[in-house]
Amino acid sequence: MISVKDNRFRIENDLFLRELLVDADGLRTVSVLNKKNGREYEKHPDETDFLVNLNGQTVASFNNPQVHVLDGNKVEYQKLLVFSDYQIIREESGSEILELCFLCPKADARIKLYYQIYPDLPGCIKWMKFECLKGELHISRLFFEILNTCPGQFVDAEFYKKQGAVLTSPFFAACGDEDIIQVHNFKLNEGMFVGNSVPGPLRYYMVYPHWKRGTSCGYSMSSGDFNKYLKAGESFTTDKAYIYLYEGSKDDSSHLNGFRELIRRSLPACPDHGGVMYCTWQPFMKNINEELLLDLANRAADLGFSWFVVDDGWFTGDNWQVDQEKFPNGLEVISERVRANGMKFGLWFNIGTDYGALGTHPEDNALTSHGTRKRFGISSDYTCRCLASKHREFLIEKLSQLAKQYNVDYFKLDFSSILSPYGMTPYGCSATTHKYHHDLSDSIPEQYASMMHCRNELKKRFPSLVIDFSFETFGTETPSIGALMFSELHHASNMNTLKPEILNARKIRNTLYNYVTVLPNERILGSLICLQNDKAAENLLTASVGTPLIAGDLRLLSEDTKAEIKNICKNLNQLIAPGVLSEFHKFKGGKYIEYDEWDGFARYARNGHGIISLFRNEDTCETVTIAIPNLPEGSYTLKDMANNECIATLDASELASGIAVKWQGNDYRALAFSRK
Repeated sequence: MISVKDNRFRIENDLFLRELLVDADGLRTVSVLNKKNGREYEKHPDETDFLVNLNGQTVASFNNPQVHVLDGNKVEYQKLLVFSDYQIIREESGSEILELCFLCPKADARIKLYYQIYPDLPGCIKWMKFECLKGELHISRLFFEILNTCPGQFVDAEFYKKQGAVLTSPFFAACGDEDIIQVHNFKLNEGMFVGNSVPGPLRYYMVYPHWKRGTSCGYSMSSGDFNKYLKAGESFTTDKAYIYLYEGSKDDSSHLNGFRELIRRSLPACPDHGGVMYCTWQPFMKNINEELLLDLANRAADLGFSWFVVDDGWFTGDNWQVDQEKFPNGLEVISERVRANGMKFGLWFNIGTDYGALGTHPEDNALTSHGTRKRFGISSDYTCRCLASKHREFLIEKLSQLAKQYNVDYFKLDFSSILSPYGMTPYGCSATTHKYHHDLSDSIPEQYASMMHCRNELKKRFPSLVIDFSFETFGTETPSIGALMFSELHHASNMNTLKPEILNARKIRNTLYNYVTVLPNERILGSLICLQNDKAAENLLTASVGTPLIAGDLRLLSEDTKAEIKNICKNLNQLIAPGVLSEFHKFKGGKYIEYDEWDGFARYARNGHGIISLFRNEDTCETVTIAIPNLPEGSYTLKDMANNECIATLDASELASGIAVKWQGNDYRALAFSRK
């Protein structure tokens, strides 16, 4: 897939080509080709492939003097790079990686670029590595991917934010709020995705097609700006950029699933395939005890759930000691009951503040730009910890102790420190005495680096442990590639249905549909939707847009509802036993679902086994027609997941052209399909 001839490097498969040229002027991309139709996407084959500031000096991979349209000034970079060597790395996964190595003598640095391609996907992944060879190296103002690519002409293309959900202007900057951009040409009916895995507020896009640098992907230069300081012998590896080409309509599920797969292959492996996770937070909050949790664990297991998570409320303020009044026999009896019932045990823990040990270790507190302790929220007594202090060593040891003592399978790690998704804490930390950052300038990247360090150390000790840095801990309101890089499963929101006058399942689904437009569904725990009334089955299916995370007082479920949920879970568990339901198809495409419209989705594995979830809402129709394109050829059986009734035997062409489904007096339908 990767070939080299003279000074040209071709990263290609049967679908895609990216060609690089290394010559006396440096490195540049000279071609990005859609090999299915022969269309060239590269508009400026004379532009730099990356741009960075090293020790105050701008370093570009390619020098081409030009007059910038922004201010009319001539821009010219010194030639500071010397090409060293290259290698091609072939992985067991079937991918190939091209490594290009350059020396930057003026900064005493080595720079490596990596381009990864898979044989079956029309795109590639790119990242960089910086090595300090001598002295100190200050890295800033970094664009690690620069593309001037488009299907057809830019004038005919539209740009979309929010994973393709929101049309935006023809040129824009996105500082921390976008990780995936879609470019679609409606005349040609083809397009491309660009992804950026940088975490949180550090993520940055500069999209100005009339500048030669077109779409620049890298790190923030605004609030929460990026700085990295290296000493001799140290290195820094950037996050990743993704490019994916496609043909077809803007919302066609085949290329949405294709880009989803490209992202999935770069994520940490997850031992779970998407079983139902029960969390104690709603409606009990901190009002939990041994008797209640033992009862709930029995009920959750009887319903067929896979995980049981004890949320906040299990410890006191005395250094996170188990609350003996609530749990006289400790948490061991809860963990043992959960595991004896065939489920996995999860535990909530606060990593972002001093909650659980108020006022201790002030030397590890995060500081504001005023030099005062960074408060958690508006009137809270809690103080945010700086993860880039010795607090990270404490976390590793404390979480290791909990994991060993209680046989923890899953950690939900919570509370904001770096920034707040609610906008209630300033970014970063201004301390100058913390072990792992200099000052405010590098505190955000180093806190995320410390978060990843904690994860890596825990995984060394407990390889099968599933780690979830919640949306509060990660600091962002919506899931992203970056968030999924840190967590096998990512708790993405606290949306719930406890107050139906505020929020219902339809509105939650509309949000979840946007969460998973192209992100891998099975990695996202989308809400805390509750199972405790006659809407429980619909709520469970709503949660199944991702890995189902549910809450609620299971004691309130009727016998009929329990029977439905038990059957749904049994069928789901059988379907996911061989692997994840990797493909996703929304029957209404990217449309927002109004109150009087039905909606639904299909999730299925590539072998053709999957689920169909349909929701009537306030639609008056008695029958709906649904179609699932792109299924493998063959004969399929269709059955009702709630009662196990066999409905029909169909072939893939019938499912692709459309089948009619009756509501049969219900507000939802849950169907399972299997390929014979």
